[in-house]
Amino acid sequence: MAQVKIPQNCGRVRVAIGHGNKWTVWNGKQGKHEFVIIARDRKHAEELARIINSKKHNGFVEVLG
Repeated sequence: MAQVKIPQNCGRVRVAIGHGNKWTVWNGKQGKHEFVIIARDRKHAEELARIINSKKHNGFVEVLG
């Protein structure tokens, strides 16, 4: 399992489909402040988004590979 650091200014994240039809957790920003986590499937992406939006992550979230 990999740990991903969550920046303080990521804002609310949402589940989206990224390049190559991969499910991603994305904060809706572009450029320097963009934050993206690629997930295995939609269920995993929705779980990550719920954890990040409810601020129950203590700065890091574990992503299954």
